[in-house]
Amino acid sequence: MKYFAHTRSVLLLAGALLLGGCAAVNDVTMRALATSAPVLAVVGERVLTGEVLLYTDRSGKLQLRSEGEPALSCMGALRYTATSSGTVNLSCSDGRQAQLPFTALGETSGHGGAAGGPISFTYGLAPEPARAWLTPPPGKRLVVSGDTLRLE
Repeated sequence: MKYFAHTRSVLLLAGALLLGGCAAVNDVTMRALATSAPVLAVVGERVLTGEVLLYTDRSGKLQLRSEGEPALSCMGALRYTATSSGTVNLSCSDGRQAQLPFTALGETSGHGGAAGGPISFTYGLAPEPARAWLTPPPGKRLVVSGDTLRLE
């Protein structure tokens, strides 16, 4: 009888470790299979650049930063909610927070932002095509300079 009680405890422990190991393997696999894409954004009167990691479960992580001083950085979580659209929850170092809708243009590209609002972004696009989807602040325009964008 003691043998069965001991065996049951060992099997339960082994099962728990196996399930925990599967979760860790899943996380490692998702990171290994993630696709990276460049991000361009207009936040207020600043142009930010960065990267999005797109995972196989139709989610992603966004990181943005500005070139000038004072530094501005933003981070966000991306989640597809339909075949070709979703939302990004964005938080910036200046206290801004926004939930922004986006539309996918392809498997690793898209654009989003609040309609006419102070935040717009693209992912997976070079500066020239991205410019068409980004909204500059009133009285300014986006200018492509090499492989970057700037506001004038």
